[in-house]
Amino acid sequence: MKQGHVLLLFAGRLKKKAHFFGYNSTVWKISVAVYLLCYAGTVQAGVIPADSMRYVDQLNRQAILFQQKELDSAFHYATQAREIATRLDYTKGKADAWHVLGNYYGLNTNNYLCIRYYIDALQAYKKLNDSSGIGQLYARISAYYQQSGQHPSAVHYVNKAMDIGRRLRNDSMYAIILSQYADVNMEDASKQDSVQWALATARPVFNRYHDKPALFQLELLNTRRLLLEKDTAAAREKLHTLLTTASADGYHYPAMNAARLMAATSAGMHQADSIQYLAQMIASSVKGGYRSLMLPYAIQLYDWYTKQGKPDTAAYYSGVLLDILQKRTAVKSDGEMDYISFYTQQHDIHSLKLKRAIQEKILSKQQLEGRIRLFLVGFLSILLVLATLTGIYFFRAFRKTKKNAILLASKNREINEKNILLREHDDFKNKLVSVVAHDFRSPLSNIINIAVFLKEEVLMPEEANEWMMEVERTAGYTLQIFDNIQAWISSQSSGFVYTPEPCTPADMIPEVLQYLEKMISSKQLQIVVDTGSSTVWANREMLQFVHRNLIHNAIKFSPEKGVIHITAHTDHDSMTLSIADNGPGIQEDILPHLFEYSNKKENSGGHEGAGLALIICRDFIDKMNGQLKAGNLPEGGAIFSYSLPLAKPNQLQ
Repeated sequence: MKQGHVLLLFAGRLKKKAHFFGYNSTVWKISVAVYLLCYAGTVQAGVIPADSMRYVDQLNRQAILFQQKELDSAFHYATQAREIATRLDYTKGKADAWHVLGNYYGLNTNNYLCIRYYIDALQAYKKLNDSSGIGQLYARISAYYQQSGQHPSAVHYVNKAMDIGRRLRNDSMYAIILSQYADVNMEDASKQDSVQWALATARPVFNRYHDKPALFQLELLNTRRLLLEKDTAAAREKLHTLLTTASADGYHYPAMNAARLMAATSAGMHQADSIQYLAQMIASSVKGGYRSLMLPYAIQLYDWYTKQGKPDTAAYYSGVLLDILQKRTAVKSDGEMDYISFYTQQHDIHSLKLKRAIQEKILSKQQLEGRIRLFLVGFLSILLVLATLTGIYFFRAFRKTKKNAILLASKNREINEKNILLREHDDFKNKLVSVVAHDFRSPLSNIINIAVFLKEEVLMPEEANEWMMEVERTAGYTLQIFDNIQAWISSQSSGFVYTPEPCTPADMIPEVLQYLEKMISSKQLQIVVDTGSSTVWANREMLQFVHRNLIHNAIKFSPEKGVIHITAHTDHDSMTLSIADNGPGIQEDILPHLFEYSNKKENSGGHEGAGLALIICRDFIDKMNGQLKAGNLPEGGAIFSYSLPLAKPNQLQ
């Protein structure tokens, strides 16, 4: 309902303006209807809220567009934008609206209101630090002084606009400033190169943005340049094209200026069509609402047709003259009243703000007195709280002292436990050194003895060959022991990182058997392998180390022509692999301590024990989240088994 009232009110204002300016009633009805339909559709569809900054910007854009087409429509859009922007306190919207209103009054020859609105807009742009708006407004002020015949002032302001334009990111605004620069300096012979550069720089920018009004203005400047260069024919050809195109597209302001220049050139050439172009200029100004600029030309046409004895045509231009004078009077009175009314309203708003500020000061004083009372109450409360906190502090200090004593006792116990652990580690180190010395002594002694025999040459060639083979076997075993110790020590370091991967024992066992082929052949052993194809989640190097040592032990303790069984089976999510021999087995008193650092290899039935290797194997299996077990078979012989988790399907990818 509210939107309907607004539309009817605006329609009434348009009708009054149409009647006052003498517009054709039917044309104005159609224009009003189209405008109201567009306005209502836009607001009701919710595309742009009627009371929003976006809507103000849209109105200002429409006002700028209509400056070159219908000046009165531009005025209405700018006025509406100013009212909404004032209500919203939208400074940018007000500045843009004042800018357009300044243009409007300048085109209606009301210099006072023109410059007043320009100054208001400039102050607003400076407050916003809007370089684009400031530069464009300097260019407009330059145009104002150029039209007023004050060329030095025009040059001053266009140079200020150029200084700002060079720093603008918006090249379209800079192109507008360049166009005005060319206009101001067109007749300065010393700046013709700069004028040509400005026109050449601005044109591609206007083409890129499809800015028709700016392109029309650029064409007018080019024709002026041609006229200054005395190339009248080329200038008239461009003016004729511009006049036809601008009239067809509804851009009445550039069409009016093109007709004015055509009339001037025709008069200079004493051609009869100068009156025709003057009439066309008046027609464009009437259509676009630029009649205030046409007063001298309307007088000229009135005098000419009077002298020619054409009273009907002279009467038409007499009406145009009357219309121009009435509009000038109306624009001056209405514009000044509108300006005064607007700033009176601003003054009222300022008065209300001042009253509100006074009331806020009174309220602030009352609030300050209340805060002082609260401060006194708070101060006394704080004293009470401090006294309470002091008592609590001493009580908590007593409790904390008692707690610290308990904590100190706990730390002492922890230190004692760590000392015990350090002693255990030291004991382990001593035992490790003992084990290493024991395991390395025997192989190295054999190597030394064999070397002595070979040096004294007391052996036959066949015996020497057998001893050399024994040296090779003993050295290999010694190197294997060294590798075992090195791998195990590496696993004990703090920087060791366990990296599991899918491992298939069925593929790994043959590699170990090939490595131990000579030992197997020398004893004529039979190896029976049945491991299946299960895949476990383990570290390949660690697991292969375990295979090599367990199979090596089975070979070492197996009798001549013995049988070693290597089998595997799965149970839920784990796999168990067993290595069984038919040797003497493990003594019952050694079996419970087989994988410990003490009680190793004592009374092993005349056979050398696994030594440090079994300890390392057990440690590796633990790191791979498995278990290593040892036992004796009922029919005789030892069996070693390990269990490891199976690889999951997502780990096999």
